Amino acid sequence: MKKIALSISLLMIVCAVFSQKNQPSLKLKSYQRGYISGVAPTSSIELGGKETAAPAAKLHSEYFIYLLAYKVPYLKIERVWIRQQLYLANIDQITKLPIVLQEGKKKDTLVKYTDELVWQIKILGKDTSGIKPKKDIATQVKANELVIRLNDPSGHVYTRASKHINIIEAIRGQ
Repeated sequence: MKKIALSISLLMIVCAVFSQKNQPSLKLKSYQRGYISGVAPTSSIELGGKETAAPAAKLHSEYFIYLLAYKVPYLKIERVWIRQQLYLANIDQITKLPIVLQEGKKKDTLVKYTDELVWQIKILGKDTSGIKPKKDIATQVKANELVIRLNDPSGHVYTRASKHINIIEAIRGQ
């Protein structure tokens, strides 16, 4: 009887270890870079010498979001929330690594070389459908700057969140 119980326990441990090794690993890397489009506004001098202040330059944001996936050959994006705002996005597999962002002499390596699959999530614009997050994900959306919901062909749904989006130094133009 003890041998049967020991065998069952050993089998359960082996199954648990094996199932953990087959679990997909999805790591999120997120960056935001601001840029000022067009010519920077300047102050003007009116008739009589009165100087009016220049309007503030509008800073636009560009997001660089990557998902490093182990044991997930295909992913589909469901939803993306950035700072509690829903965005439209698509997802594409990246084949050329590392991913380096270069502006003049400044270089930022966003994703280093890895054996894992790398997916880029491209933000297309704000989603104006008015869809609100369901209760199961609403707390994550409130607590994190970035929340992504994905699925794979077998129907598994994955949610990944990033507490903070890494800021890259702003650039001019674009």
